[in-house]
Amino acid sequence: MRIKKTKATSLSCAAFLGGTLFTPLHAWAAQAGAIAGSAMPVHIPAQSMGSALDALGQQTHTMVVYTPDAVKNLQAHAVNGVFTPHDALTQLLAGSNLESIEKPGGGLIIKKNKAGKAAKKSARKEPDDAETVFSVGHRYVKAEKRTSNIVMDSIAYDPYENLGGNSSIASSLVLLPGVTGIINGDEPRYVSVRGVGPDLNHTTVDGLTMASIGETGSGTRRVNLQDTPVEMTSRTNVYKSFTAEQSGDAIGATIDLIPMSAFDHKGFYAHLDGYGIYSTYKGSVGSNGMKGYSPHLGAGEKANISYRFGKEKQFGIIISSRYQDRVTNQTGSSSGFQYFDKSGKVLSTKTDPTTNPNWNGRMAPSSYTNSEYANMVTTLGGSGKLEWRPVGTNIKASILGWTYRRSENVMGDMDVYNLNNTIQNQTDNSGTLPVKSMRVRRIQSTYSRNSNGIMGHLDWKQGKHSVVVRAGYTWEGYENYQPLEYINMSGKSLKNMTANYYGNATNGDIIRLTSLSNSVLQNGKWTAYKMQQQWRSAEEGIPTVRADYNYNTEYRARGFGVAAGFEWRELTLENNIDMAEYDTGFDMSKYAHYTHYVPSKWNLPYVFLNADGRKFDWSSLKQGSGKLADSIHDSKISDFRYKEDVVDGYLSLHYALKNTVFIAGVRVDNTDYSGYTPGVSNNIVSDSFSKKSGNYINPLPSFDFVHRFPWKMNIHGAYSRSIGRPTPSNIAQAENITCGTSDEDGGAACSISRGNPNLKPRKAHNFDFSIDQYFDHSQGMVSLAFFDKMIQDDIYTLRNLTMQDGVLYNVSQPMNATGSNIHGLELSVLDRSVALWGQFFDLSMNATWMQGNMKYVNSSGQQTRINHMIYQPDVLVNGAVTWHIPAIQGGLRATATYTDKYLTSIGSYASNNQGQGAYFMLNMAFWHKVYKNVSFRYEVQNLTGTRFSNVVGNKLQYTNNTSYLGRGIYFHVVLNSL
Repeated sequence: MRIKKTKATSLSCAAFLGGTLFTPLHAWAAQAGAIAGSAMPVHIPAQSMGSALDALGQQTHTMVVYTPDAVKNLQAHAVNGVFTPHDALTQLLAGSNLESIEKPGGGLIIKKNKAGKAAKKSARKEPDDAETVFSVGHRYVKAEKRTSNIVMDSIAYDPYENLGGNSSIASSLVLLPGVTGIINGDEPRYVSVRGVGPDLNHTTVDGLTMASIGETGSGTRRVNLQDTPVEMTSRTNVYKSFTAEQSGDAIGATIDLIPMSAFDHKGFYAHLDGYGIYSTYKGSVGSNGMKGYSPHLGAGEKANISYRFGKEKQFGIIISSRYQDRVTNQTGSSSGFQYFDKSGKVLSTKTDPTTNPNWNGRMAPSSYTNSEYANMVTTLGGSGKLEWRPVGTNIKASILGWTYRRSENVMGDMDVYNLNNTIQNQTDNSGTLPVKSMRVRRIQSTYSRNSNGIMGHLDWKQGKHSVVVRAGYTWEGYENYQPLEYINMSGKSLKNMTANYYGNATNGDIIRLTSLSNSVLQNGKWTAYKMQQQWRSAEEGIPTVRADYNYNTEYRARGFGVAAGFEWRELTLENNIDMAEYDTGFDMSKYAHYTHYVPSKWNLPYVFLNADGRKFDWSSLKQGSGKLADSIHDSKISDFRYKEDVVDGYLSLHYALKNTVFIAGVRVDNTDYSGYTPGVSNNIVSDSFSKKSGNYINPLPSFDFVHRFPWKMNIHGAYSRSIGRPTPSNIAQAENITCGTSDEDGGAACSISRGNPNLKPRKAHNFDFSIDQYFDHSQGMVSLAFFDKMIQDDIYTLRNLTMQDGVLYNVSQPMNATGSNIHGLELSVLDRSVALWGQFFDLSMNATWMQGNMKYVNSSGQQTRINHMIYQPDVLVNGAVTWHIPAIQGGLRATATYTDKYLTSIGSYASNNQGQGAYFMLNMAFWHKVYKNVSFRYEVQNLTGTRFSNVVGNKLQYTNNTSYLGRGIYFHVVLNSL
């Protein structure tokens, strides 16, 4: 709900956070939903109605919202006794011609009774009630930021304003300052915060750690926020500074998902959203010789149902669900590079050729690849929460559970032209090269990952004391069957084929092949080059218990306060891979499917390998002693297990003056871990595991102060120490071979990743300072934040491209850096009550500038400095605008995101550094009511048709890969029951 501005009085102050109303809003932020809660002493003397309502909000920790016009010239009589907030308000409003409306989140809206002397009707209608259900969440996040003793940002879950079919947490977080979306397809999957990688965020649900097994079960600490159960949340808080009261294993941010509550709603509530999806990019579907893949269409549903019951409505239940089946067909082109001297001879790549004084300054392709992916992504799951808030007590108890599953049916086709190093007719942007070999690949994946959790929460308050006990178990699993077939044409079969190329890798595109000298591919002999099957599975579980005690630490507390608590959690991970590799060299010509299909931005007719690996007769292939030995070796060497126990305790001292709060504390983090790695002797992998154990204990001190000026300005300064744990695979993984679909393989057909059991945890010194100015009666805010992080023993992944048996591998291994530093500025502006040209808008904009560096030892043993950290863009700019259109009881929303290029991995020398290219993305949605509780919503994702790119080079200046998925068009039918 939003209050209208009129000529008589500027009611932007009444848009729920006006002037004198902010005091009860702070109290409400401390205890939302107390309206139907316990009885408590209420002492309100006779006074003006506005002052009496303010006093009621303060004493009952309830948000009470009213317009100045509604309470003008009204007097309230005294109310004294023990009342529930609802009963006290009833006493206060008796005989006043005022009525109260309870809104989700526990807020009370006071307005004139229609039967009384009604105020003049505004010419502008209110926004749709279905939309206003979520407006309390938007106000809550602003109130929480303003009252928090931690530098933080927050974003509410709003199915109208959270764009994307999944309306995922990742898609919403990228609209916050300092947050970078790590893209998967056309949606962010992970986020880095303040230029620090996603493995260094600590992601929780209601304060309890979420399990994460990584992309392929290898075990990382980055939580998949693309398919995290957003429907069960009311908001997501991103804590950027750290006190002793938070988990100490975060350097980027602590990301806490706050579950939705049935007490956010008055009684029964339902929000049902069914939608269809049209994906504009068809790709190779229908041309690749395969059936069963949809070229365009998908569908989904999202639902939330909430109900409060019991004699005194002391029980609540809320259920959410999600289903989506979406097409994400994709095309990508990539180019390897080779460099020539001024006489036309190829330069060695054992050292950086771009620093060779004989380099002619030009780049030519060493290979040219196009990848076509037909993909169906299915997500299915739900959550349930049972709550109990007995009347007459200060107890809140709940049990929350969820299960979500994401499965993908992927078919990836690839054409690879490997080019010789004898160049002809080279100019700055073009040339001719002999084709050494042509390879065609088909890889299929039928993989699924499931995320689950169950947790209990008990909250008790008495006066200045509060105790919160939480316990839960989260777990995640991964399974995948992946057949892979490669065929090859080379030698005489190519009949001296040459390829012409054109392009400049420095202008955002790649070097592409434009034509071939002959068309022998459709009649030549194709032989089996690589034939294998792979089965992967992984399970990770994290039980957690934590207890927190607070005395006199809430907002508006005065004097000394204390917070203390402990946390225990255990992480166990088991990863298993089985491989079956087969003899090659036999004739596969009958499977070569020559077509006239030409992919986007591709110039050559495509050749497909027309074999369904899931139905292929693998038993007909031979597995000689060499391939059998390879299969056994690669299966065993990739398995590992990991166990980690964390025990933390903390003590935090608070001292609060009228406008200033000081917090000093220390958290002690003790971690014991064990990695179980396959034993290897004389290149023979044993069935037993070798155990490598370790321990580290770190005191993590912190100091924090906040000063709140009377003119609605807050300043905040903080210092803290925190740690960043190595991922399980960093420690325990012996060697993992993957021939998959990663966009980070730099054009390589396969990747090899190895662990490093000698890694140390990162240690960070974090400095934060922010200044926040609130305006427009607290509906608007301008915030400027500065941060500086000095990181010891930072961990980076060193990558090398190497050729083994004619296959290009991307080899990676984690290493400790000598040290890293990053600092930056975040500017954020928002206002949710902008009246312009008689219309009503919500606006937000933020910009982030970052500068970082890392000192490390490269593969040659040399001390090296790079002026970036991994996952750190220099510039981020995000914006969103919502135009509310009361005439149609709907609105129009657009979100825009610009992300500068950033480093993803460090190469053996600077020119091999890899990164994500810069991109701009625009999404848009429009909705309107068509019936009483029915709305239609239309949405276009990636309206700009953005192509995503990978870049390489010492300044990430060369584009070596581009990919395109088209646009996603959604049509929603939304049902609301209020």
